[in-house]
Amino acid sequence: MRLLHGKPLAEKLHEGSRERSAALHTSGIAPRLAAVSVGIDPAANTYLQRLAARGKKLDIAVDEVALSGDATERQLITTLERLSADAGVHGILLLTPLPGALDEGHIVDHIVPAKDVEGMNPFNVGLLADGRPRFVPSTAEAIVELLKFHGVTLRGARAAVVGRSTVVGRPAAYLLLKEDATVTIAHSRTPDIGAITREASVVVAAVGRPGFVKGDMLAHGATVIDAGINVMPHGIVGDVDVESVTSVAAALSPVPGGLGAVTTELLLRNVLTAAERHQRD
Repeated sequence: MRLLHGKPLAEKLHEGSRERSAALHTSGIAPRLAAVSVGIDPAANTYLQRLAARGKKLDIAVDEVALSGDATERQLITTLERLSADAGVHGILLLTPLPGALDEGHIVDHIVPAKDVEGMNPFNVGLLADGRPRFVPSTAEAIVELLKFHGVTLRGARAAVVGRSTVVGRPAAYLLLKEDATVTIAHSRTPDIGAITREASVVVAAVGRPGFVKGDMLAHGATVIDAGINVMPHGIVGDVDVESVTSVAAALSPVPGGLGAVTTELLLRNVLTAAERHQRD
């Protein structure tokens, strides 16, 4: 089984971003990302640390805007609106999942679309659904970019996406459709997920349950992208049961070592895109 490592693609993206960041700084613009957290969870914290480290290498400032776990919806909305109005901030990232009764679907409306580098605002979601993506959720984009980088054929392929979240499953399905794949989304209410995944040559595991996708759910020779990040006592694991999948799949993105680094670079690239658009405006 071939492992679809993300590091080579991440380094390629990093080099392109380094040139763009240098050009912005030469023009007097210092790219800045505000990462907003509410009682940050372990997986989101891992992502934030990686963003800060990689952003530093690109000379992109990553500011953590941390609210307490008991922050109200009004406090969070006020923070997002303040950052949206701040000319020195080029990108805004709301780290999810949000705790308690905070309504993510309503709150993301208050991230101005021009700074919505994670593609969460309904305006950017609508552009993606219409086949005209502007800012796209980074993990979803990383899924497709990793497949293309490793030469996996998508045009005409049958693809199954396990998971329907607004930040991974659904946007990944839209992007796969844009690559002319035939896409089926399976989720927690799908009665026999294996019946769907066994028909697919490309399977995306994005359900948020460790080891959920097993070898008997796959067709022989399938390509599997593991988009899961589950923090366990022994480390970070994905949504794929690697032991059973190894003898069935032709290729698998590992966790860690697959999508994570690519996701980070794509998010930072979006910050540069937002800063460049701000410069033109």
